[in-house]
Amino acid sequence: MKTMGQLLETYLTVLVHPFRIHQQFRHQLSVPEQGGVVHEPLTLAESLGISWIFAIMRGLCKIVILNFFLHSFLTMQSEEFPFLQEMLKSSGTSTYYFLLFSAALDIIFFPIATIVLTELWAWVIRKYAGWLNPELPADEIADQITTHALSSNLFMIIPFIGDLVQTVLYYFLLYAGLRSNLGASRSLAWVILLTPTIFGLMLLSLLFFTLFYLVA
Repeated sequence: MKTMGQLLETYLTVLVHPFRIHQQFRHQLSVPEQGGVVHEPLTLAESLGISWIFAIMRGLCKIVILNFFLHSFLTMQSEEFPFLQEMLKSSGTSTYYFLLFSAALDIIFFPIATIVLTELWAWVIRKYAGWLNPELPADEIADQITTHALSSNLFMIIPFIGDLVQTVLYYFLLYAGLRSNLGASRSLAWVILLTPTIFGLMLLSLLFFTLFYLVA
């Protein structure tokens, strides 16, 4: 059974050596920079559990930052306009509770949304792996690529820009896994990454065409 230290080490190593650790997963090679350590791949439950910790930290940071700015804004209001100050205070309190509720929902539904996203990407990668080489362990490769892309959730805790950084890094880690674990070329890796977007655009186009046909 892996210790928490080993889980975190693998989780963070994916961020430092994304290409090399996926080569290790596929060929059972060691990472030279870490003294020949061979990392055991994380399961979805392990990676999701660590990511959920960072999601909780992000939610708490949002609440603290929101509370700080709301309190600062209200204290800066002039006492010469008590009616305006009271109105802003009431409005600010309602906004605060709304965002508090939103942060709580983000924490609660984070695992569900992450599992759905991970399974979607795993399905896409499995299909391409089967087309690329039917003898490849498609399920294992897809699970390793999508599971370790969750290491990008570490950057969610960065205020304001954390979600953007996490999204960009998530796709980069998928790309690294496709290149080093699946063995895809650069062009094929880009095609795989763009596949959900292409299908989404096709579905939207079909929906708009259907609505236009019904209205016309």
